[in-house]
Amino acid sequence: MKINSLSKILIILSLVFGFSSASANTIKWSMAGDSLSLDPHAQNEGPTTQVSRQVYEALVTRGIDMSIGPQLATKWKAVDPTTWYFFLREDVKFSDGTPMTSEDVVFSFIRAQQPTSDFKEYISSISSVKAIDDYTVQIKTKEPNPILLNQLSNIFVMSKAWAEKHFAKAPQNWGASQETYASVNAMGTGPFKITLREPNTKTVFKKNTRWWGDVEHNLTTVELIPIANAATRVAALLSGEIDIVTDAPVQDLGRINSSGSHKVESTPQMRTIFLGMDQAADQLRSGNTGDNPFKKKEVRQALYQAIDIEAIKQKVMRGNSASAGIVTFPGVTGYTTELDKRLAFDPE
Repeated sequence: MKINSLSKILIILSLVFGFSSASANTIKWSMAGDSLSLDPHAQNEGPTTQVSRQVYEALVTRGIDMSIGPQLATKWKAVDPTTWYFFLREDVKFSDGTPMTSEDVVFSFIRAQQPTSDFKEYISSISSVKAIDDYTVQIKTKEPNPILLNQLSNIFVMSKAWAEKHFAKAPQNWGASQETYASVNAMGTGPFKITLREPNTKTVFKKNTRWWGDVEHNLTTVELIPIANAATRVAALLSGEIDIVTDAPVQDLGRINSSGSHKVESTPQMRTIFLGMDQAADQLRSGNTGDNPFKKKEVRQALYQAIDIEAIKQKVMRGNSASAGIVTFPGVTGYTTELDKRLAFDPE
């Protein structure tokens, strides 16, 4: 089942930026979870990436239509199946005022390949990254990689000087509960910079006046206030304590939309929920011992067709999902409409 409008749902006041917060240029944002780390290479996880993308940027990024477009690189070319050149913007500065160059890109890619990086699989095909000049980067892959650009959209660029100064040359070892300077501080090239970090309580973003981008907005401050409980989060929204929620529960969308002071904006989310069956093990791994029935296609298919996907879509998801015949989401490389078809519901 593909989610149509869940974690990317935006709940906003009907008066544009007419928030009840202290200033019309300040917005209070809430979601269920907080960023696990400010280190841009330590954790590949939803809320963490949402926070990172406000501060850090990649060579390329995805547009609204999910196509790959320029970000820190203005253009690129592949001169052979395993050699790429990326040409960087020459007007980019980190939020501390220092210029971003190819040395920062090379450093960031090497850093993202380290054992403690949660992004190393994205660039495991890369054999070398080299600075040709201040604004040209050469990337070589071990073999042809047709999805390299997709993968590069997830690799954020850090300041080499900043990381070295604060002993953060390697990503935080999040699994070992390590705390580093980069895990509680951030300094990138993105539209915002973080000025206050209180994990699971509040993170304050201020407008990065040195940002190279030309997206128009009137925000000077964004306050992220995570609220784990869904009912409490919605109550805070409706009372005016917060201004925007990016993961409103589906059962509350109608109430929010009819409140008179809020509205729901939604967009499809790249998320597929599925029930996985262990078809590899010869014996059941839990429960009653014995032969694993899921090794048989007819058993897996019987379970598949016994699930009333339409009932789930209407009763559980309240119309905010679509049936999925495959895991791949529309717009993702490899998706095909021919395969995205489900077998009929047949409980008999």
